[in-house]
Amino acid sequence: MVLTGYNTDIEHEGVTYHVQTEDKGRSNPFIETLIYAKGEILHSRRTGYHEMLAQGADDAAISQLMDRQHRTMVEVIRRGRLPELTGRAEESRVGAVTEPGLVAAPGGAEPSLDEVILDYLRAQRGRAHLILKAEGDQEFIYGEASRVRIVASSSTDQHPVPGARVSVIFKSTAEPRRALLIEGETDPNGVFAGEVEVPPFNGGTSAVIVSAESEIGQSEIKHLVHQ
Repeated sequence: MVLTGYNTDIEHEGVTYHVQTEDKGRSNPFIETLIYAKGEILHSRRTGYHEMLAQGADDAAISQLMDRQHRTMVEVIRRGRLPELTGRAEESRVGAVTEPGLVAAPGGAEPSLDEVILDYLRAQRGRAHLILKAEGDQEFIYGEASRVRIVASSSTDQHPVPGARVSVIFKSTAEPRRALLIEGETDPNGVFAGEVEVPPFNGGTSAVIVSAESEIGQSEIKHLVHQ
């Protein structure tokens, strides 16, 4: 069973961000939150709940975890803290890294949302994430062949990530709703390149999604398909 997810649009300093949180299901027990802006994924957060299932957690407990993660990511954007997740903030904006875990509230009380956000930012700071960058002029047109070329790197040191598993998928609101166009792995330089054939126009709104998965996480790039 897969629980119903959340989708929120939030504007900050003239930019509209889309926050999407979904449950991957008990066969793949992860809660995943993606933060988009202008069709590009800026940050992804995955939380596993294997241990919760082993302890007999019900759907209500999983739903509560999903709700809390989604609200935390929305508040990160609302309070202007997203650069600290994407590695673009100045060093002075966040204190030294401490052991992961919730910040202790006075008297053992439930930590406030501010404390949860700050603790999350501290835990994420310095932790490597997978970053995908599209190279070249990539435009996808219905019924035509297009070149795909991406570079996978680490967020902490910008070193290439070889062996990342890459899938290029066509998704649409009409048939075919989903089609795998090409898949493979990044080379020793973190590069994946190939040619795809985009299906003909089907009357819907479509996108080509390039996703990659490695030991340091997942990332994806979304391109709209044009006529």
